[in-house]
Order: sequence, then C-alpha cells, then structure tokens
Amino acid sequence: MANQVKLRLGNLFDGPSDLIVLPCSTSGTVTGFVARNLAHYDIPHPREGMELGEVEFMPFEGAENIAQFVAFAASVDRMTSTVEAICAIGGVIGGFTKQQPAVRAVAAPLLGAGAGGLQSEKVVSALRQGFEQAASIDSCLTISVLHRDLYERLRANRRSIVGRGHPSPRVFISHTSRTKEEEDWTVHLALYLVEKGIQVRLDKFHLRRGMDLAQWMCNELALAGRVVIVSNEAYKAKADGRSGGVGWETMIIQGDIARLPPESTKYQVIVRAECLDDGLPLYLKTRYVFHAKPSDRSDSFREELVKELLDLPLDERLESRDFYL
Repeated sequence: MANQVKLRLGNLFDGPSDLIVLPCSTSGTVTGFVARNLAHYDIPHPREGMELGEVEFMPFEGAENIAQFVAFAASVDRMTSTVEAICAIGGVIGGFTKQQPAVRAVAAPLLGAGAGGLQSEKVVSALRQGFEQAASIDSCLTISVLHRDLYERLRANRRSIVGRGHPSPRVFISHTSRTKEEEDWTVHLALYLVEKGIQVRLDKFHLRRGMDLAQWMCNELALAGRVVIVSNEAYKAKADGRSGGVGWETMIIQGDIARLPPESTKYQVIVRAECLDDGLPLYLKTRYVFHAKPSDRSDSFREELVKELLDLPLDERLESRDFYL
C-alpha cells in the first residue's frame, strides 16, 4: 500500500477534501481566483514575508463542507518559482497528513505553474516527489487542473493518475452507541481495520468540537470509498424514524444506494443484535449482512470484512454472514 497522487479536471473547491492548499507569493499576494475564494469563504489573506516553499496551515472555519483545513503555500517569489520549492511544499503538506490523522484527502492546484512560470509537468513531478516521500501511506493528493486542454496534455503524459499504487479504501463507519460497551466495540473494530491498513473514518477519532455534525457526515459519506454500517436496535429505530444523526445519514445513504448498481459492495452492514430482525433497518432488509451477536465474543467476521473492504478473494465458507429475505 502506498500514498497516491492524482490529477483532476476542475476547481479544487468543487468537492470535499480534508485539506485545501492555496498558492500565494512570498509578499502575500494571491491570484484573482484565490482572492475571490478568500472573500467568499471569509479566509484571511496570507501574511507577507513567507519564504519560498513555506506553508502555513489553519482550520477552515465555517466551511467544513469544503475542507477541515486550509493552507497557504508560498510558491512564487518575484514572479518566479523553482522545482525545489514546489517539491518542498509537497513534502510539507505530505508531512501534515502524518501530524493530523484526520487529514487524508488533500487538494492543491498546479503550484508555481502560473505566475511562477514553471512547466506544468515539472510541477506535477515535483509535488509528487515531495508528497510521496513525506505523506502518510493512506493519504491522497489531488492536483486540480482548471483547463481541459492542459488536463488532457498532463493526462497523456502522466496517465491521469500519478503515483506508485492505489491506496486502501477510505472507510466511513456509521453507528450509534447506547452504552460505553457498544462504543468501545465500535472503536476496537475501527482500530482493527486500521491495523490491517485501511483508512478508517470514525466520529470518535475525527469529529472536532465546534464542527457542523450534519456537514461532517455529508463530507465523510461523499469521500468514502466504502461505508460500514454498525446497526443495533437503537440504530434501526433512528434509521426507520429518520431521527438524529443516523436519520440524516440514512437519507444520504438511501439516495446513494439508489444510484449504485445492484451488485455494488460499497455498503457493508454489521448487525449487532441477538435477533437479526431487531437490529436491521427496513431499507437494508434485502442486504447480505454480517451478524455479530453481542453474545458472540469471537468477532469471527472481522477477517472476512477486511477481505470485502480490500476486494480480496473470499473463502468458500461464509459462516459469519446471514442472508436476510
């Protein structure tokens, strides 16, 4: 498993990320595009006197639908830039993914390719080199390209995705806990998946005080490659009644399921109830689920769950799953 760098056609503000990197000059100036977004999202301007290649991070307050953090990268000095500076920026933002476990999806533009005068291919290569050397193994840097002709050129040269391999899926765990025992069980499951090299997103780990809960859940579901639903009697009641955070997630998940093909395995369901029917929401009745009875302390389903999340071959026996008609 390795971190990843990829190209995307579009605006880096288009979709949710954990960190957005904005270019600036060492004198604190920004492009018109950046200035408009600073005003729109009420982001303070970068300070003057930054060194070329320096990066400053701050919480993206009031815009959690876009990202949790924003950074200014000094990629231009007196209308010039260097490959070394861009590589250094890639290394700094890569290092930030190790300092902040909540930061895995990073979005950045072609730093230094505009006012800095660097060739776009060199920018991509430099960002890739710096990021891959310093970033967490389960992180991803997406380089946004605004113009289609340039994107197509880079795509032809870099095969669209620039990196050494594909990272493990980003997995969001949807759950509710009535007791500390239930909460601990979910946390232990998350830690087990992390040990297996899976990017796990859990409110207990990543939700910060002051954040918009509904928006955070929307972001996580949008960014998730897979979703694990840990359902019990309380979860079923909230999902069926569309109440609380679970009710909000249920509406989003139902809409997503409706657009997915029937064979999709994006959503994996674990029912934590002695009786399967007591812990399974109505909209998940036809799902092929894991049944993890609270009285069963073996947690024998875990290995198979990992195989599902990593798309590994399954054993012929599927004893830990139940098919609900």
